[in-house]
Amino acid sequence: MRVRPVTREDLPEIFEITHKALEKDEFFGWLNPGRDKYPGDHRRDQRLHLRARFVSLGQHGYVVATEKGDRDWSGKSEVAGFVFLIRKGTDEASKKWRTDTLFNRFERKLLEWEMWYDSKFLNRAEDPKRLAEYIKMEPWNSFNVLDPRWHMGLICVSPKFQRRGVGSMLVQHSQRLAADDKLPLTLEASIVGRKLYLKSGFKLVGEAKLCEEFTDGLMVWEPVGMEGTWLDAFDGDTAKMKKRRESSPSAIART
Repeated sequence: MRVRPVTREDLPEIFEITHKALEKDEFFGWLNPGRDKYPGDHRRDQRLHLRARFVSLGQHGYVVATEKGDRDWSGKSEVAGFVFLIRKGTDEASKKWRTDTLFNRFERKLLEWEMWYDSKFLNRAEDPKRLAEYIKMEPWNSFNVLDPRWHMGLICVSPKFQRRGVGSMLVQHSQRLAADDKLPLTLEASIVGRKLYLKSGFKLVGEAKLCEEFTDGLMVWEPVGMEGTWLDAFDGDTAKMKKRRESSPSAIART
């Protein structure tokens, strides 16, 4: 298996993986209490959000794809898992990750209208009050003090390929991107998902209680050799984020 960038042709497979991976997820179940009663509405909404990720400015997707010689090779390459990453920050180096195309700009405009119409009139699976409550909390903005950085927005592994190291491959690829930029990598993790990230060197820096049933874990990874640049007060698997710095991380690394 190998890691490569997401292509438009991968989207149908990625959608099915997302749907299956989040089928029993408690948080997405809380946001979408009608997903069992209105499965078509729920699937349409997931497709729209996946398309939006694919064309979002500064967001980059990668898949783990099977190759000939892999166990359970089906005769054609399959997507075993995927991750979407976002390059955060306004630094000069971030510009290379924010290249755009006319087609993507057009599709984003179209999707803005489609998602608004879907949310207002079509999606009976989602609870708009719960969604508004979640957006108001904005747990992802807790990481802004670390900018510039890489953020892992969504990672899913196909049930068919679980326990095959696919999740670790995606995490390690994300860490290499961050390390090459000499930046931290951030993510939000469920209680179940934290084990993989702690094993991969992430630190828990906080929690956000999103609903009665779900607590979001805020996690940060620092490149090897740069530990302590963005985090301090280490205590086992936990740490505290430092306040925003005036100088760049590369400048700090050299001092």
